[in-house]
Amino acid sequence: MPARRFAVVAPPTSTELDSSISDYLASVKARGLSPRTVEHYESVLRRMFVPFLVGEKVTTPAGITQRVLDRLSAHLLDGGGPRGPLSRHSAASYLRAIGSYLKWAKSEGELTTDAKPQPVRLPRRVMVVMERKQIDAIEDAATDERDKLIIRVLADGGLRMSEMLGLTTGDLIEQSNRDRYLKVTGKGSRDRLVPVQPALYSRLHRYIDRTRPKDAGTDRVFLTLRRSRVTGAYEPLKKRAVGDLCDALAEKAGVKDRPHNPHAYRHAFATNALRKGMNPLMLQRILGHADLTMITSTYSHLVAADTHAALMAVLRSEE
Repeated sequence: MPARRFAVVAPPTSTELDSSISDYLASVKARGLSPRTVEHYESVLRRMFVPFLVGEKVTTPAGITQRVLDRLSAHLLDGGGPRGPLSRHSAASYLRAIGSYLKWAKSEGELTTDAKPQPVRLPRRVMVVMERKQIDAIEDAATDERDKLIIRVLADGGLRMSEMLGLTTGDLIEQSNRDRYLKVTGKGSRDRLVPVQPALYSRLHRYIDRTRPKDAGTDRVFLTLRRSRVTGAYEPLKKRAVGDLCDALAEKAGVKDRPHNPHAYRHAFATNALRKGMNPLMLQRILGHADLTMITSTYSHLVAADTHAALMAVLRSEE
């Protein structure tokens, strides 16, 4: 019997539930979460959650019960969302957003039960990442120092692409003890210091001082190589341009068996760090994750040999 499609029922008028969700979204914005995160929460709650609850004849937060949430989970997993079938990862993402709202509603006294979406069991992903020698080959394939530095900053800093593109000339930090960092603005406008090797730090300084256009109208580090036909200025580099650059350099270097998009460098960085024994808590801080959840879930592809080697290294240090 085919799964019943997700029922979307438009709310006829504004309800107590609508007001509650509006207040929650205002709270999320006030916390300084990224616009993309706020947009995701709003889309899930207004386009999917509220219409589902209206179909269940629920118009107040207090009317949300565990049975209602279980029926919602079943609909998402079996029938999909308003736009069609969903992967289990997408369904889990939707339910996490709903869980965040329910936690807030309970703290505000609007929800009096412990109702919350049950966690979705996700298929274990086997992540294949680039090896260091492949990353070196990709950097070597670049002929421009700007392009080489983009690859190296992504690979050795573990930065998100948006974080790399947001770097300014004032974000190179050298502390009194000669430690060198990049000041990175991450999700939720949270700043963090990412350690970098002296060689990379010096290369960035030389690029800024000698190669980067002197008359740029912005303090961003990575700019277009040519002036814009519209503004006549060197513009901050766009995400699509970096994606195209990574594809072109990987093809030139012959790297075809591993993901090589900009975010793949972040995965390769984290995998390499964990395999070499870095404390996951330290890695979490470098990557800019709010907690260890992403570390433990995303990098479960590390095999038993990796954990064995890490423990042996600890034990040898105690001999």
